[in-house]
Amino acid sequence: ALKLGGKANTSMTLGSGFGGIAKAFESRNYRIFWIGNLTHTITVWVNRLALGWLTWELTHSPFWLGLMAASGMLPTVFLGPVGGVTADRFGHRAQLIAATYSGAAIGIVITVLVASDLIFEELLLGLVILSGITRAFNVPARIAMIHSLVEKRYLASAIGVNSATYYGGNFVGPALAGVLITNFGISWAIFAYACGELIAATSFLLLKIDRPPPRRGGRTSLFADFNDGFQYTRSHNGILALLILAAVMAIFLNPYMDMLPGFASDVFNRDARGLAMLTASTGAGAVIGALWIARRGRMEGLVRIELTSLGLAMMAMFGFVATDHMGISVAALFLVGLFLVTAHVCGTTLIQNAVEPQLRARVISFSGVINVSGPAVGALIIGWAATMLGLRLPVAGSTGLAFLIFLAAARFVARNALPMEAGIQQEIREPGY
Repeated sequence: ALKLGGKANTSMTLGSGFGGIAKAFESRNYRIFWIGNLTHTITVWVNRLALGWLTWELTHSPFWLGLMAASGMLPTVFLGPVGGVTADRFGHRAQLIAATYSGAAIGIVITVLVASDLIFEELLLGLVILSGITRAFNVPARIAMIHSLVEKRYLASAIGVNSATYYGGNFVGPALAGVLITNFGISWAIFAYACGELIAATSFLLLKIDRPPPRRGGRTSLFADFNDGFQYTRSHNGILALLILAAVMAIFLNPYMDMLPGFASDVFNRDARGLAMLTASTGAGAVIGALWIARRGRMEGLVRIELTSLGLAMMAMFGFVATDHMGISVAALFLVGLFLVTAHVCGTTLIQNAVEPQLRARVISFSGVINVSGPAVGALIIGWAATMLGLRLPVAGSTGLAFLIFLAAARFVARNALPMEAGIQQEIREPGY
């Protein structure tokens, strides 16, 4: 059975201009969360670029770039849904704090090893895997918790700001990483990440959130909780359609980010500053795309915008791999970031607009499996192919495959995802709840 979720409908807004955004920030909890989330996001990007550059210095291998990226994200494939189940069961805030402090501890260990010149690629790989495990529990709890921080009428604005904050880190983080790596060294960049995680975890401790009421039907097993979320996601045509589109972006398009150290060095003959320029340009486009959706002011039309933006993102990606001119590549990556993130934010907002609250972290965790592990799989394959074919051809080939799948899936997405704009929710049946 289907029903309209609360007051959600096609007139539900993402915030009227900055008005809805300002109202979201009137919440003390949301202000504190946003500060911690901003710090976390920026320093995660610093760490991502630092680890990529460290991997390149240790190996000078595109395969190792892909392997390291995959190892940091693949734990989400196996543990992301578990993280969604435990977050829904034991509390989003408690899980988020524990996972964030754990990430800080791993960052400190890597900092000490790099500063002591004791790091080598196999050891780094193991530590990156541990960091990926903390991410599998961090992401679903952090995203799902937004709904408990603001009034329902300002929820969509908060989601839009959160998306802009995440992609804003793609702009600020790489630029900061370039400054730290160039002037102080890789160890200081990784230490900055550890400090950012400590600040974020401590800010989450200050949140005052009421525990949700007990679920109907009492406690069930972790597997039963997982199955409830899986069956709900599988049977909800709107969510399923959007996840298919998310998979296209995640597997075939997003891995370009993990190949940028190789592009900066081998294609454009640049150092860490060049890498920072490439990543910052795509981050700047991403921020503009996310903020545009946040300010747009309505849900209707988001499916059309998502499909159009995804098509334009693939065209821009072809432009990036076709040139060896640094200025043109920076402009192309700006467009890639703009359109790819616009498509992603549309899909994420539509899913969160329709999902049942009791299953939110679980559905988000399934989305996280795609958005986090998809690039890992893609990066691993592209990195392997690049060892034989160079960087350009594998990235272009991946984009071409994405375009073919996109053409086949676009009609299905448009037909089944439109109810998401109206906030259609699928009722949860007993015995799970």
